[in-house]
Amino acid sequence: MSKVHVVFDLDDTLYPEHEHAYSGFRAIGRHAAEVWGIEGLAQDMIDLLDKGHLGAVFKLSIAARMPDHTDDHIAELREIYRSHQPDIALYEDGRWALEHYAARAELGLITDGHAGVQAKKIEALDIASYFREMVLTGSLGAPREFHKPHPRAYQIIEARIGAPGDRYVYVGDNPAKDFVTPNARGWTSVQVLRERNIHDPKAVVDGGCPQHCVRSLRELPDILGF
Repeated sequence: MSKVHVVFDLDDTLYPEHEHAYSGFRAIGRHAAEVWGIEGLAQDMIDLLDKGHLGAVFKLSIAARMPDHTDDHIAELREIYRSHQPDIALYEDGRWALEHYAARAELGLITDGHAGVQAKKIEALDIASYFREMVLTGSLGAPREFHKPHPRAYQIIEARIGAPGDRYVYVGDNPAKDFVTPNARGWTSVQVLRERNIHDPKAVVDGGCPQHCVRSLRELPDILGF
């Protein structure tokens, strides 16, 4: 008998990604105050992120507070961010979805990003036990080489938890990368629309339009039938 496998994205699907960023910024702020005597760096970084800056947050924030900074200072901030212990929690419906579907299906996780950072998130959220298979794409090769929409992670899920004829569902938030490959591989794709996202939830790429959209993961049974 064929099975249904529900595979989740992590960031902004199961927990709010901006809360992880804030947690990392606070760790950086403590370091900057203790080691360099610089106050206010964490709030500067939060403000920049809230204004839509992503990749330039470290450089812009330290430039304003330490004009004579070097690349080594930025590298130090990045390492603190990556190595800090995250202060994050699941969305309420994220916890519900994991508990609900873990009792009814074999679950998978596919998440992009620095593998060490993603592993710390999974540990902080205490969710590893819900998943039959987790694929951290950052651990598969060179940085970003196998990030979504590369098919490698989806192939791994199919090979390790599935069988011919099984049905797969991918639940994510980012139409710029999450749904291209599931759509192409015949999976069911579901976008959860959060009130706030790090990435633009309307930035759809060719082939990346989700088949279904929900406002809460509690709506998944209406789509999946269980």
